[in-house]
Amino acid sequence: MANTVAFASRAARMPAVVAAAALLALPSGSLRATQQAPPLPLDVILRNAAAYTDAFSSDASGIVIEETYIQQVRGKQLTTRRMRSDVLITGDRTVGWYEFRDVFEVDGQVIRDRDSRLARLFLKPSESSIEQAHRIQDESSRYNLGNMRRTIDNPVLGIVILQADFQPRFHYSLGKMDPKVGPGVWIIDYKEEAHPSFIRGRSDLDLFAHGRLWIEAETGRLMRTEVLLEQPTLRAKITTSFRFDDRFGITVPYEMQEEYKFDNGIKVTAVATYDRFRRFDVSTEDTLKDEKVKD
Repeated sequence: MANTVAFASRAARMPAVVAAAALLALPSGSLRATQQAPPLPLDVILRNAAAYTDAFSSDASGIVIEETYIQQVRGKQLTTRRMRSDVLITGDRTVGWYEFRDVFEVDGQVIRDRDSRLARLFLKPSESSIEQAHRIQDESSRYNLGNMRRTIDNPVLGIVILQADFQPRFHYSLGKMDPKVGPGVWIIDYKEEAHPSFIRGRSDLDLFAHGRLWIEAETGRLMRTEVLLEQPTLRAKITTSFRFDDRFGITVPYEMQEEYKFDNGIKVTAVATYDRFRRFDVSTEDTLKDEKVKD
């Protein structure tokens, strides 16, 4: 593949934007509109979602997920890669959240011991912890197929779009209820409008995200995210599905689907599935404690 394309999220480093979010009035005036009317106005749904994502930053911190990641490149021939990784989510309400992937197996070959090294970085957080975790993330990304560097293969990427500080950067519009995803779940369309974009392309160019979000209106819980990106040589689509987990009190990802279409006809697809959710905590003896939970 001739083109090398860089995608990178800078969500955790973006400054807050002080502005009013664009809101859409509720439909009215017809029987069909009445049947489709949401239980809450769009601005309230967005506030609920912002509160949920704020809580997510703390409630998801320390959760480690085992990921099975199958990638395929379709061109003149089909190439497949199967990876297994630990995915760590960490952060808090102040600094936001971070997601890191640490690959331990590629195509059935063990490439390192499963030593929970990402979690250990945050046993005693330091200024270099994030830096080291980013280095591990970059190291893991080299196993991706498709001759492109990307860090947007992130199951919780779409959650950023509903953070309170980020909402003013987007225009939102109300779609329809989607009972197939869950009771009380509504589709909200979004489009990023403010510079700089939270995802950057090659040569640090703006890549404005757009797509859809599936939100449980009453709770603000995010049940599905869709992130679409375009640049001259490539179109990308990342969709993540979530389900509520009583143990953690948040929705957790169970599947991520990716699609990358190049202008030369090459297509990269990937499906990631998640299981073995557990939380790492620091004990009073400053040792790493793996809180075992059932799958």
